[in-house]
Amino acid sequence: MHMNKEHAYADLVSRVKKSYPTVKDLENEEGLCFYWFDDCEEINLWTYWQGRGNLDAHIMLVGQDWGCPWDPNYQPTIEQVRKANKNDEYNYLSNNPSPTDENLVKLFKELDYIITRPCPDLFFTNLVLGYRNKGLSGGYKKAWAKQDKRYFKELVDIIEPEVILCLGRSTFEGVLSAFDIKLSPSIKNYNAYIESSSNPVSVTLENGKTAYVFALAHCGAMGTLNRNSKKSTDLEKQLADWRKIRGYLK
Repeated sequence: MHMNKEHAYADLVSRVKKSYPTVKDLENEEGLCFYWFDDCEEINLWTYWQGRGNLDAHIMLVGQDWGCPWDPNYQPTIEQVRKANKNDEYNYLSNNPSPTDENLVKLFKELDYIITRPCPDLFFTNLVLGYRNKGLSGGYKKAWAKQDKRYFKELVDIIEPEVILCLGRSTFEGVLSAFDIKLSPSIKNYNAYIESSSNPVSVTLENGKTAYVFALAHCGAMGTLNRNSKKSTDLEKQLADWRKIRGYLK
């Protein structure tokens, strides 16, 4: 890893942190708002799972937003983050209640990655870099990513991944928007698009190299149900989708 990557990444994290308000009193806030979470010293809390120090990662995984780090359900995960900040041994998945993360462990096995341990080739982030003051998921709005898409593009140009894996339609379209790409005609059937020859979309990085952006179903409960046309929550179709990624990895 080049030192200029480390400096660029640290500067990016600092600017993103300053772009969000720091929450003072969650109880006094009405409605859904986004803040920075002070214990996050990386670009995103998901980066603590895979990505710390991995600024030359080959695969970047992108979700919508992390959720609410103040929620009682996620305090075991936050305790692991605090351990990491002190350079103590930690396990991001310890007592982690997320079905999304549980399914990702199964999906990454299709790419021969065991993500229950650190993998230097992987970098995880969300497109929205702030954190909900309440609620863990649902109700995603494209407008949430508008202020962060320029930061996301900087992150991609720092890491220079070979492939970018997008969980869900909104994430996929948001990532393409960061590269000033709008699909025409617009996607009418996301499941059909995932299976089509249009997937992945190639983008040009700042270094002139090509990265491949994959449209994938979100692997949370609702995303999996949608991938199966509301009929089941098994991962069979998603596992097949992920197998196609293998041909784009060097």
